[in-house]
Order: sequence, then structure tokens, then C-alpha cells
Amino acid sequence: MGKDFSIGHDSRQDIGSGADTRADYGGDLAGDAGVDLNDAGMERLDSVLESFQGDKWNDLSLEGQKQAITDLADHVAVDTGNKNPPEIIFSGDMPDGTYGGYNPATNTIEINENMLDDSAEAADTITHEMWHAYQEQAANDPNNPRAQEYQEGFDNYISPEYDFEGYENQMVEAEAREYAQGFKDRLAGMKGTG
Repeated sequence: MGKDFSIGHDSRQDIGSGADTRADYGGDLAGDAGVDLNDAGMERLDSVLESFQGDKWNDLSLEGQKQAITDLADHVAVDTGNKNPPEIIFSGDMPDGTYGGYNPATNTIEINENMLDDSAEAADTITHEMWHAYQEQAANDPNNPRAQEYQEGFDNYISPEYDFEGYENQMVEAEAREYAQGFKDRLAGMKGTG
């Protein structure tokens, strides 16, 4: 796999593009990844997502928002069984409109700290990028039944600046959007979300 590129730079151009693939948290993708779907797992998730609720998010300092994002990333890593979770790097130097991206070469997720005004988009970004990290781990696991499919997706990755429609429709991106949408839906369904 050519690992000299970033996967899934999340920009506002693709918000809403997964509208017809919305799945609630705990759908097929989560189950396929081994995500804990029992009541205790959902309680843990709701506890992590609590910081992302409306006024609670707005009342957090930048450091508090970063910690909430890191906590959600940690939750996803545990639930997906990611044995080598990526390092989360917060940057103020990313282009406007870019929320974040996963770099498989360095196993890092870069989050644009200037784009944290919307808690649902912050949750969407980190879960989307964490799913790419899961896909990368699965692609390199010969025992994973989807390893070859993920590997082919990364080997033939379409960057949005070359073909935006192709970028959005490729399996690795569509799947990451669907996975992240489940978290946004869960957050939207929580009492007190604004």
C-alpha cells in the first residue's frame, strides 16, 4: 500500500453525502467490527458523548474539547479492537474547511482545532477518522475476512481534489461516513442535545 498520503481528509464538502446510508450506532458496521452493543457498552458511549451535548460542549475550554475528542477516540479504539490506536494531533495550521485526516504512514489523526465550534461535526470527524484507522488495521490483518477489500480500497484510493464524486463513492470513505453518522445520530437522540 502506498502510505505516503492521508486518508479521508474530512472537509465540509462531504457533509450530508451519506444521508441515504444513515445507520444508528450499533448497525452492521459496528457489529462487524466487534463493537460492544450491549446496554453497558451503550451506557459507556453515552457517558463519553455527554461532553458533546449542546451547551456542555460550548462551555468546555479548547483543552476540554480536545479531551472529549480524545476520550471518544479511545472509546472507538477499544470497541473496534484497534490494537495500535492512532495518536491524535491537534493543529491550528490546517486549511479552512478541513476538519481532520488520518495518516496511515504515521498512524496519526490530525484534527483542526479551529473547526471545533460544532460538537456533532467534531464527533463525526474523530469517529470517521478512527474508522479509517480500524480499516488500516484490518487491511494488514491476514485473518480479517475484509483485509483484501480494505487493501484494494487503500491501494486505489481516490483523493477528493482529483475526483470528488469518486472520492465520496469509494468504499473506504462511504463506510467511514456511515460509521460516523451513527455516532451523530446517537448524539442527536440524547436528551439535552442542542
